Amino acid sequence: MAATTGGALMEDVVQGHYERLAALDPLFPVTTPPSDVSRIDVPGAVGFFSAEVSSPEVALWAATHRNVLRARLRTGSPEELGALLDEWDKHLAESCVPGDRDSAAIVNWPSRDSLAVRELVFHGFAPASVIAVRPAGRPIPAVSAAHEIRPAVEADLPVLIEFSVSLHSHDARYGLVTERPNARDVLAEEMREAVAEGIVLVASRGGSVVGFVEADTGERASWAQGMVTATPTAYLSKLFVLPEARSGGIASALVAEVHSRIDAEGAPVTLMEHILTNEFSTPFWYRQGYRPLWTVWQRRPVIR
Repeated sequence: MAATTGGALMEDVVQGHYERLAALDPLFPVTTPPSDVSRIDVPGAVGFFSAEVSSPEVALWAATHRNVLRARLRTGSPEELGALLDEWDKHLAESCVPGDRDSAAIVNWPSRDSLAVRELVFHGFAPASVIAVRPAGRPIPAVSAAHEIRPAVEADLPVLIEFSVSLHSHDARYGLVTERPNARDVLAEEMREAVAEGIVLVASRGGSVVGFVEADTGERASWAQGMVTATPTAYLSKLFVLPEARSGGIASALVAEVHSRIDAEGAPVTLMEHILTNEFSTPFWYRQGYRPLWTVWQRRPVIR
């Protein structure tokens, strides 16, 4: 049974939580959980949890049934997080179907807050992805100029849609994003909107498009603002290079150019999410000036 925490005591836990995070990383934001979530109280910790059913568009990037815990720990101790996860597991056992692979329990955890993360492992969670941040102007590796980088145009859409489908299919191997029957239609519509409204750059070699990068600034990136204190933020959403064209500096050239454009628009930070177990992503992005901000821990299915 969860311990009952009065309002004043809960506020003390939340205040301690944010003071601790601010000391760890000045880019951690103060976030307010949605008003329609449930609450767990244990000594030294408060958890806000919800069960969410993804729309067909969102379901490409996660399980359909997502159970999300937003934890607040006063001191960040393993005992606080362990007790909180124990209580959440009791709720999940009552509401989730054992073996449902289209369900996930998710905890977004500040990457620099490492004292208690072993409790996530002990409760069956694995780090699935990282939301990384790059401050504007961060130095990047020198790139080759052996290929053309230019803005995408409508005539590029057929190949860009194929690239986007290939990228999504590859990422689905790692158990975070999910292949769906409607994936091509959703990705095609997203790509049309991105070319029309966002920043989409393509790399061409010998007249053929061999890769692309996609990013959003301004209002199109406003949905990501709650993940970081700096404002406004930009969001780099996709990068893809054909396998046969890799290892020649094309990805680095695309990223260098998109960062140049983002920096020119005045965004102090750029966010992006990469899958930790992707054999290409992790080393690449940190060479491009990013560092971990949030780690997405997932248990899928929720109950085996």
